[in-house]
Amino acid sequence: MAVLNRYLLSFALAVFFSTTNANTSVEQQWLEEKLAIAAEKSIENPTLAVIYLNNILKDKAPTLTEIQRIKLQITLAENYLLNSDMNKAVELVKQIQRYQELLDATSAVSYFIVKSDIYLLQGDSKLALAELDKAKEKITLLDDKAKGNLYAAFANYHVSNHNESKAKDYYYKAYEVFLKSGDDLQLAYIESMMSQSYEALYDFDKAIELQKKALSYFSRKNLSFDMMVSYYHLAKIYLKLSRSSDVILNAEQILKINAESQSSCPKFNYYAYITLTQAYLQLGNIEQSVKFLDLSNQFVVGIEDVYKKIDHFLIQTEIEITQSKLEQANRTITETNELLSDIPAESAINFLLRLKKLQAKLSIKEGDFERATEEYQSYISLNEQHYNYIRELFRSENKAQFDIKKLELEKQLLEKDKELNEFAMLEIKQEQALHHTAMFSILMFLLVLLIFTWRQYRLKREFNVLANTDYLTGVANRRKVMDYAELQWQELKQGYNKFALISFDLDHFKKVNDNYGHPAGDLVLKTIVNVAQQAIRENDFLGRIGGEEFLVVLTGTEQVEATEIAYRIKSAIEKAQIQSDKGIIRVTASLGVTQKNEQTSTFKDLLKQADKALYAAKENGRNRVEVYE
Repeated sequence: MAVLNRYLLSFALAVFFSTTNANTSVEQQWLEEKLAIAAEKSIENPTLAVIYLNNILKDKAPTLTEIQRIKLQITLAENYLLNSDMNKAVELVKQIQRYQELLDATSAVSYFIVKSDIYLLQGDSKLALAELDKAKEKITLLDDKAKGNLYAAFANYHVSNHNESKAKDYYYKAYEVFLKSGDDLQLAYIESMMSQSYEALYDFDKAIELQKKALSYFSRKNLSFDMMVSYYHLAKIYLKLSRSSDVILNAEQILKINAESQSSCPKFNYYAYITLTQAYLQLGNIEQSVKFLDLSNQFVVGIEDVYKKIDHFLIQTEIEITQSKLEQANRTITETNELLSDIPAESAINFLLRLKKLQAKLSIKEGDFERATEEYQSYISLNEQHYNYIRELFRSENKAQFDIKKLELEKQLLEKDKELNEFAMLEIKQEQALHHTAMFSILMFLLVLLIFTWRQYRLKREFNVLANTDYLTGVANRRKVMDYAELQWQELKQGYNKFALISFDLDHFKKVNDNYGHPAGDLVLKTIVNVAQQAIRENDFLGRIGGEEFLVVLTGTEQVEATEIAYRIKSAIEKAQIQSDKGIIRVTASLGVTQKNEQTSTFKDLLKQADKALYAAKENGRNRVEVYE
């Protein structure tokens, strides 16, 4: 999407500068006139520019000079990339390559930038940078328009490779160049692109401010294509902030504008559907998220951008895990890994982190807690490596800036050596500048370290919750409830018997799954947990220890009181009416109660007594409470 913004910028510049060169040949004037028209059409909608340029190349083929044809093809390739039609852009690049020695500096730079963007979309960042470096060699031969476009290309490259600090520097260089032109459209494009750098730096307020500023201009000029780009970027920012309702509003705006446009763009429908999928996933509305994922799946085959394909598969995997479609989730993860294997790890770090987290959730869903732990440890380790890299990069960049500043100041000192009075004043200013630079570097380093430490704390806390919580119902899982009960048992004083257990099991639960389906069965389990939680006391501890089996740990409680609580649970479950797609479901439960006594020397003995009481309840007709005697 950053590539898209930058090409729109280059076409805006083409329109602006097309009127500035009057002293050209007739052939050159004809070409500039056609390119200016193509630029205007591209700003309105790249599809119109593609049609226009293809018609020229077809109708004028016999009379076109080689240089005219190549320049038209470069512009056509840029518009193909705007339309996400990478394969056609690649074919044009192959045709142009044979004649690239005919190109002037400006056209050659445009050609190198197109190749760089193709490599970026294919996930090859090294080749992308190599093409930009070729373009940079010609920078002294470029006019302001071409320089600004090259700076924007470098910024786009660094955004794609998670070096937001350098990206921001290049955006500001481009901004300075375009500010001289006085064209508000160029500045709006740059503001839209700069917003993405601030988003990557977690400065979401600044990112939203810049994107809304650009959107305001696009709206005033009724530039529907650019409006949809800005709405999409705003939706992405709101997703990171978990502002799901704002995501939905922006995605709906994209669909509305695209539907009303005379030449709608299918890819924007995809962007809207996939962001709506994520928004409803954040809200926990699986039905709606599945609906919009299905709508977005119509466009997946046509996606040539490997990064967008990976993002799509990761979203799909999350939904499949949530729906307990574990085999499908495993297949989607395999496809994702195949795509990730084709791009450098440094360009895929955020995808790898998301994938590790999903693999951990999938392992928990499959009951493989050992593998889940390994996946989460791998996730945390990878995250630490990434943030160490970012931290070191940040430190080295600030050190380089500090050293450069120091050298500049020392040079000034030598130049002013003979002017003693001015030298003294300059020395003070230099020391202040060095001090401020050092303080700024230290503060930035501490800020990055603080953000990293906070994220690590949140990750470890989240992992602890996931490792000890039943994924479906949200209560303690078997390991957690057993650990808790064992700990409470160990703390009991000798001869102190106020410690009880209630073990209960849903009656004929298999019939619920058979008659109503597994999603309905999951709903029953969630409802029963909520009902049981309301029936027990605040200090009682409820956990799920099997498919439909639960355990309540009651500390400081005698058998009589525990039995009363068991009857409350039984009654509450019996009264519960659970609405499913196939009608109301009602279930009952069998409960076993036991209390610590002189014959129970370990917690396991007490648990066996509770299980025996539960078995007796089932043997005696179910839907009843039995006390171990």
